[in-house]
Amino acid sequence: MVVAKKFDVDVLVVGGGVAGVSAAVAAARSGCRTLLVENTISLGGLATNGYVTGIAGMIEGICKEWLDRLNKEGDLFNRPHTPSIDPEKGKFMLERLLLEAGVRILYGTCAVDVTVEDNLIKEVICHSKSGKIVIGAKIVIDTSGDADVAAYAGVPCEIGSAEFAGLNMSTTLAFRMANVDMLKFREANRAWNEKEEAEHGVPSKMTYVTDLIDKAVENGDLPYKIFPTALIYPVPKTPEDNADITVMTTHSYYTRNTDVEDLTRQIIEQHQQIIWMEKFFRKYVPGFENSRVSGLANLHGVRDSRRIVGEYVLKDEDVVCARKFEDGIAKFPEFLDTHHPTNPRLGFIRHVHLEQPQEPAVCRPAQCSDDMHPFVKPGGFEARCNPREYCEIPYRSLVPLKIDNLMVAGRCVSAEFNANAAVRVIATCMSTGQAVGTAAGLCLQNGLTPRELDGKQVREAMIKQGVPLDNEPDKHWQNIRETKGEFVLLSGDFIGIRTPQGIKIHL
Repeated sequence: MVVAKKFDVDVLVVGGGVAGVSAAVAAARSGCRTLLVENTISLGGLATNGYVTGIAGMIEGICKEWLDRLNKEGDLFNRPHTPSIDPEKGKFMLERLLLEAGVRILYGTCAVDVTVEDNLIKEVICHSKSGKIVIGAKIVIDTSGDADVAAYAGVPCEIGSAEFAGLNMSTTLAFRMANVDMLKFREANRAWNEKEEAEHGVPSKMTYVTDLIDKAVENGDLPYKIFPTALIYPVPKTPEDNADITVMTTHSYYTRNTDVEDLTRQIIEQHQQIIWMEKFFRKYVPGFENSRVSGLANLHGVRDSRRIVGEYVLKDEDVVCARKFEDGIAKFPEFLDTHHPTNPRLGFIRHVHLEQPQEPAVCRPAQCSDDMHPFVKPGGFEARCNPREYCEIPYRSLVPLKIDNLMVAGRCVSAEFNANAAVRVIATCMSTGQAVGTAAGLCLQNGLTPRELDGKQVREAMIKQGVPLDNEPDKHWQNIRETKGEFVLLSGDFIGIRTPQGIKIHL
């Protein structure tokens, strides 16, 4: 194939999701000639094109800048935890951030191969409407989500969970609904929560929607339990009594997320589920009587596929035991968010197993059901994240083995299966993106490879950029830290804090 275009840059970023945008902005602000290539025609990945509009994780750095700018224009539903964005306005704002930083963008451009010499990526081969494009770069950053560039270059990768025979986490295709009375829905939800707590002391089911889903399955209005709940996020600038929302509830199980035939199976299956769920919402959920599906995400919600093997593999134990690192470049104060690979009744896995209890993890002797661990039942102690604590992601987990001028950010960084929950949420993806973009600038300024660069320098540079890595999480997380009470295990494998005023759930 004839080369249609050729580019030579300092930094090439492959993938225009939130991690890629953050990486490109940070690299360009460090003085690097930066090019970002994106396969679709807009930015933001799952946060925008995938309708995962609730921004989970520690909002700092470029992520905070993005949300602050959306908030200023009224395009953020601002709340202390998991604020939600207008997905379309989010795309435009990300593009503005790139252009203002001086980043060159190529849309409709897909990386398909690389050339490697002496452990260096010499060129990234892309395909576009123009034909074959060849891009040379001193530093390459893989934010493809699937570690595509790393895999082309021969970087060792892992896929799936050994405990689940190599299966990936279940996947979701989000959708948008219009004409929802959120005031009516919230009132019904509040009344249900009060009733459940009065009757049981703790919520007996995960959510009000969970209860309604069970009734719909029992009545034959849903053919099976798709997922134990639904995540619902309001879209800014739509009226409370006639709102637009984004919904995440469809799920496919037993997934192989690098297999195109299986991915197609999942998408077709989830299209059918969306039709069922629209009818369910209209019939069962107060406030949804006049609702309708108004949009379908054009990016499939894959939670994990390839994960590189890097200079450090972030361990499941690191996350639940709230480990900190000298080269920590991102904070993760959430619960484990492992979506169960096989079981729609359980939905989640919020714990890992340790041989002995370790602080500050919340531990108890293993009591797992057979359907929680269908292939092998671990012993020892169940360990869950302490909601008053947080772990860090080290810079070394962004540096792959074998290739010397490559870094990765986003969900494909070096981590064990459950620890992937600590790196794949949107805010953390943007933090790891900012870290590799900053590292690229430091490498080129000092004539170093990413492997030679001391990660403590990246941490220090990010602190100078205003990222408070040297401080504990504030606001919502500070409130949780200061909440006195005992831990209780809730349905859905969540940890709650029992106080004299009732159960405060870590969500």
